[in-house]
Amino acid sequence: TRLPERLFTKPLPRALIEQRRNLALDANYKDLVVAALEALMIAPEAFTPEAGHYLGLRSVLSQAQHARTDAALKDLVASLWSLAVTIEDGDITDVDKALKAAQDALKQALERGASDEEIKKLTENLRAALDKFLKQLAEQMKQNPQQLARPLDKNTKVMRQQDLNNMIERMERLSRSGDKDAAKQLLEQMQQMLENLQMAQPGQGGDDEMQQSMNELGDMIRKQQQLRDKTFKEGQDQRGERRRGQQGEKGMGDLQQDQQNLRERLKKLQEQLARQGMGQGQKGQKGQQGQQGQGQQGQQGQGEQGQNGDGQDGDGDGLGDADGAMGDAGGQLGEGDANGAVGSQGRALEALRKGAQSLAQQMQQGEGEGGQDGPGNNPGRQQGAARNSDPLGRPLRGRDFGDDLSVKIPGEIDVQRVRRILE
Repeated sequence: TRLPERLFTKPLPRALIEQRRNLALDANYKDLVVAALEALMIAPEAFTPEAGHYLGLRSVLSQAQHARTDAALKDLVASLWSLAVTIEDGDITDVDKALKAAQDALKQALERGASDEEIKKLTENLRAALDKFLKQLAEQMKQNPQQLARPLDKNTKVMRQQDLNNMIERMERLSRSGDKDAAKQLLEQMQQMLENLQMAQPGQGGDDEMQQSMNELGDMIRKQQQLRDKTFKEGQDQRGERRRGQQGEKGMGDLQQDQQNLRERLKKLQEQLARQGMGQGQKGQKGQQGQQGQGQQGQQGQGEQGQNGDGQDGDGDGLGDADGAMGDAGGQLGEGDANGAVGSQGRALEALRKGAQSLAQQMQQGEGEGGQDGPGNNPGRQQGAARNSDPLGRPLRGRDFGDDLSVKIPGEIDVQRVRRILE
């Protein structure tokens, strides 16, 4: 099952999405998710000043507290997403509605042949609504500069704010000259351009390949946990009933094959991440080291906590350790050592979780999407990262339009504040 993904700018939706991601990766995080939601309820004046948001959070908390089955947990994941989107899109949705209302009002006035005075007033309203929309869009992108690292469609035309203002002035001149049909046609053209602009915003819906990797990793975590549970039960059966020794050996063989299959999936995922420029270069080293035994795995684990000598992200370390632990578990299952296999599978599970957390952090912060040349990097992302203007062609720092479009980018302190509460 693929989870929807997008970028969020506001602290509360980001906190909700972080808990949703944790829960989707591992159902055992449910109690921690409940604790996090309870923490967000402590200071409603700070996190949920709007009554609707507070009630929505309270409803999701109650749902989380009573979620017991897999179906209920899936519903909880969906509810966390829905609430986050509702809170995140509140402002931009209002701006969208105001712009559409201004467009519709002018269109109706042109159709019924309104006076020049009324047309002038409606075009001023449209210009004001358009300015608010563009400012809101600029703020959204400035708060998420990593969105610009994702390329727009190659057919997307770059527009400038002045282009749209010129279209409004032309509509007004055409209307005054009596050519209201041409003015209406120009308005419809501008509406289509704005609709295309909204559809072309980068980051909407997330990066498909990256999210697919995240979903694959989440499924592997669940499979590894199930495999560890089966191995533990098989070990108990072997010890409890000696007469089932032959059947137990057969059971161990099946488990060994399942473990090998899961390890192959991990290797393919590591290759996919390397192509995406995420932790590339680490998969081969860690995978080979993982096959050499637990002693070297311990050294790898220490390397994760310190600074990586290659300068790469820790995501490669976690998945590399998981690969090695899975190899150990497969060998122990082949030898009939259930206790040893359970221990190795536990290490693999923790390493997978660590790798998932690193990958999620990289997705959120936009790491691995450019900045280094190499075969794993996407050329389109490098081009997008070099772009110094938004889809309207405006400089990111608002140099062409003065200080009124300069928006303060939220610092790390905003994110850390939420995380401290969640912890």
